[in-house]
Amino acid sequence: MDLNKNISQPSIKIVDLTKRYDNRISVDKLNIEIYPGEIYSLLGENGAGKTTTINMLTTLIKPSSGSFYLDNLDGLKHPEKIKGVFGVVSQDVSIYLELTAFENLYFMGQMYGIKKNELIDRIRKLLIDANLLDRANDLVGSYSGGMQRKLTIAMAMLNHPRILFMDEPTVGLDPKSRRQIWQTLKSLQEQGITILLTTHYLDEAQALSNRIGIIRLGKLVVEGSIDYLRDKIHAVTNVLIKFADKKNLVNFKDLFGKFKTIHDCEILHDDLQDHIMLKLPRNTKLKDFFNSIYLFLNENNIEYTHFSSIEPNLEDVFIAITSMDEI
Repeated sequence: MDLNKNISQPSIKIVDLTKRYDNRISVDKLNIEIYPGEIYSLLGENGAGKTTTINMLTTLIKPSSGSFYLDNLDGLKHPEKIKGVFGVVSQDVSIYLELTAFENLYFMGQMYGIKKNELIDRIRKLLIDANLLDRANDLVGSYSGGMQRKLTIAMAMLNHPRILFMDEPTVGLDPKSRRQIWQTLKSLQEQGITILLTTHYLDEAQALSNRIGIIRLGKLVVEGSIDYLRDKIHAVTNVLIKFADKKNLVNFKDLFGKFKTIHDCEILHDDLQDHIMLKLPRNTKLKDFFNSIYLFLNENNIEYTHFSSIEPNLEDVFIAITSMDEI
């Protein structure tokens, strides 16, 4: 998605946001700007400050210092007004299991003060969007986990929010249900909704996000697209070689010292029977490295079936960044 930051004001602006508990700092001078229609994933280990950040932005807890703005409204000066611009989906499913989907939505709509006729229309559309219309009058307690989470998202969208906070929205769901939620989030993004997502699923962040921020000990240590993060840690491409049989793998490893001396590379993941992975040396072009491997294999009569490049994924980036003393 092309986000033109030059002409667009941020939907979410966080300025030096800080939360202290006694002598412990949970969130430390956090600065983030998230733009209309953007999905921004905030990643971090347990205790990094992700949920505390969401709780401050949704007025559940008061910041110790700093400020934040939602849809150009000052969240500290206008805490009641900003509640009208955002919806929240938390990891805890906050719906009434003893009510039907329709009753859950109708009750919430009454809380918002939505007029009856308009509320009925909104509920029908949200149930259609969530693929729950045929189960509208079934007790929510009979729903699967994925269906309950989709209903939770529908309830968060009932007041037409322009911003959606999602704190671990797919935790505990099976892979199929998780992907259904992904489709829902992509659909909301297409409608122009700005989404701040926290998740422990790195594949989820990689599949959904325009940008990713990694928070560590309450501080934002790096943010950007997955390609930018790869470059930030000098992540490199790996080369996977598949050998004809195990004997060829053994021969390659026996001769590898000579190749390593010339090309200054290392073997990664050599625990598979007929595979090996080589780390592309820094400041080496992939094409040149491919040619070197090709010549080495053929000069030493090492039979192989193919070799290919493998890009580092978000998990590689996350592990590298969270294990660094300094970025």
